[in-house]
Amino acid sequence: MAAFLHEGGLKLRQKVRAVVVNDHGEFLLVRPHGYREGEWTLAGGGVEDGETVHQAMRREIAEELGLSLKEDLERLPVGNRFIYSAEHKAKKALDHDGQDAAMFVVRLPHDSQLALQAEEIADARWFSASDALAAFPVAKQREVFEACLNAIAA
Repeated sequence: MAAFLHEGGLKLRQKVRAVVVNDHGEFLLVRPHGYREGEWTLAGGGVEDGETVHQAMRREIAEELGLSLKEDLERLPVGNRFIYSAEHKAKKALDHDGQDAAMFVVRLPHDSQLALQAEEIADARWFSASDALAAFPVAKQREVFEACLNAIAA
């Protein structure tokens, strides 16, 4: 069952997203099924009821990328909140008003072996920071990624 935040009269689906970076300074992006060729996003997903965001991030990395994280997760001081339009909410018959994603940095060795979750992930690829920025299909995703890069560099 999904976890929700109730804030300011809104019901927001809790999500987690990972800025996955390797020791060569490359960033891992995923292309879920349903994304067009050349459109990428960050690994992650929904928080389940009773889970912390840290537990959800570990579970999502294990499910989507086949990686068991041993080290502590670093939560970034960046979030990604968006509210659905009334049209989108009605079209999709959603019972919530938007999403609120906690952002994490996940550091991996460059030779990490991925085992992609075939049901959800069509592809995954390592990008330079500038190429990763250009790979996001939506401006808000680029803004959030850039804020994450700035937080990681700080």
